[in-house]
Amino acid sequence: MKKIVVAIDGSDASRGVVDYAIHYANREQDAEMLFLHVIALSEHRPVFYGEGTVVVPPTDDEVKSEFEDFIKKEMEAIGKTIPKMSISVRSGRVYDQIVKFAEENDAFMIMIGHRGLGAMERFFLGSVAAKVVANAPCSVYVHRPRAEAGAK
Repeated sequence: MKKIVVAIDGSDASRGVVDYAIHYANREQDAEMLFLHVIALSEHRPVFYGEGTVVVPPTDDEVKSEFEDFIKKEMEAIGKTIPKMSISVRSGRVYDQIVKFAEENDAFMIMIGHRGLGAMERFFLGSVAAKVVANAPCSVYVHRPRAEAGAK
């Protein structure tokens, strides 16, 4: 069975990756879709504790439930299901955790979305997709949403 890591974050690019993963899983009957969301520092929320503030990540169960609903809605919209799939949640540097997860699961391929950072963001932060491509232990499919008509 081919294990396919599908990196998701809830963005429009992620929605496109989920749609592609649904079609792929139905075309390739021997594919197991391993959905992965990495809780990045930017997702941590402030919690007031005593006289100070503590920043905590959302719980794995909260995130898993949110993405189960996200994937279920996409499957309903397309009218297809994914025969074999799982959803995992990790915390840390996004690209690093995606690559580690793919290595640990002996992935055949990684599917990831590209959000199209601006030139300055890309210069300072780099693209998660580009870092995954550069460090992945397997092939990487990068989904790039089509630009709207008239948009640049």
